[in-house]
Amino acid sequence: MAVFKLERLFMEWQTATAKENNEYKIPERWLHLHYYEALNILFRFENSLRVFVYAVLKNKYYEQWKTQTFNTGDSQQKSIQNLAAKRISQAENFGYLGYDVKCPIMHLTSGELIELLTSDNYWPLFKSHFRGNKEIIKNKLLEIGSIRNSLAHFRPIKSDDVEIIKQNAKHTLIEIEKCLDNIFNQEQKVPTNSTFSWYKKISTLGNTFVTTNPLISKDEKWINLQLIFRSPMLEKNKYGDTYVAYKIAKLITPNIARDFTDLSSLVTYISESIRYPGINQDHDIHIRKIVNIVLSEQALRENSEAILMGIENIISKISEESELLIQDNLAKGTLLETASCSAHRLETGDRKYWKFEYNNLKRSYQPDDPDEYWGDFFSNEHDIVAGSTIYPWMSSEISKEEFPF
Repeated sequence: MAVFKLERLFMEWQTATAKENNEYKIPERWLHLHYYEALNILFRFENSLRVFVYAVLKNKYYEQWKTQTFNTGDSQQKSIQNLAAKRISQAENFGYLGYDVKCPIMHLTSGELIELLTSDNYWPLFKSHFRGNKEIIKNKLLEIGSIRNSLAHFRPIKSDDVEIIKQNAKHTLIEIEKCLDNIFNQEQKVPTNSTFSWYKKISTLGNTFVTTNPLISKDEKWINLQLIFRSPMLEKNKYGDTYVAYKIAKLITPNIARDFTDLSSLVTYISESIRYPGINQDHDIHIRKIVNIVLSEQALRENSEAILMGIENIISKISEESELLIQDNLAKGTLLETASCSAHRLETGDRKYWKFEYNNLKRSYQPDDPDEYWGDFFSNEHDIVAGSTIYPWMSSEISKEEFPF
């Protein structure tokens, strides 16, 4: 009779298996499900808190936001910038791991964020966004931090701990989520009869290449001085009737924040998005890049002259460089450069349509970009804390978008 020897396997790292309908088969030996639920909530909680703290400090202290100091828990006063610098340097030693992020707020621990926003110096800036006094709010945040530390240091957690995280996050972030929703989403056009002193001047700015579209948040505290850039078509090459290759002018959005510091020092963030291209009967392509310049209404009101001058200078520079590239598409400016895109005519049954390739016109966040640049960040998600697919200063999505149908 044959004898079979069962050989023991060591470190057999099993992986999840994708199934249909976005379902996965998880190996039995993996951690219990509540560990993953806790990680998901904590990741979103901490990054929502980071963005909130940044936005409040930036709106108050402008370019000096990162030099603000606080007690780090060891009886030492340290600035956000100095704390982050050491950690950024350490991370660069292992630059081949993970994603490189340079914004200082991303390198503060959850404990440091809590110490900062509940400190005597800064609590007056934050307290209106919390439903509770400082001691209660701090205690709830510290409870979340304690569970977070257990998970981060690979100590076991209970399923009940996840419920505590959910409850405390809801209690502490309910007003913060409303604040972030207004910071992320400005969906209303500023009324034409607005009494804002800056409105008439900003609404008339623009030319052939750039137009302005001032938007306002639901609470009317956040303004988006949106610029719409119509990319000039520099070259068109047809290959039959079904494929067209183009060279167009690409706007390098982070350079707006980098080169126009008088403006970027006053804004909360700058982001971009690209509307789906169009094509006419002559096969000319039409592409518009949207630049979102978001700041508080208070900052705009108090610094309207400098901000409006900055917007005027940006529009003027874009126009100047557009003309340069139209005359010489091998040239390159500080805000514009030449990029390629294409249109491919497809046919599916009785349906004929154009498919466009234009991803290289986008400019996601990169490590050396200014802190004010958030990349091709676009949010139409109002469940900010629990549902965002991407956060500022992240060059990739953290989850798939969830559709309500």
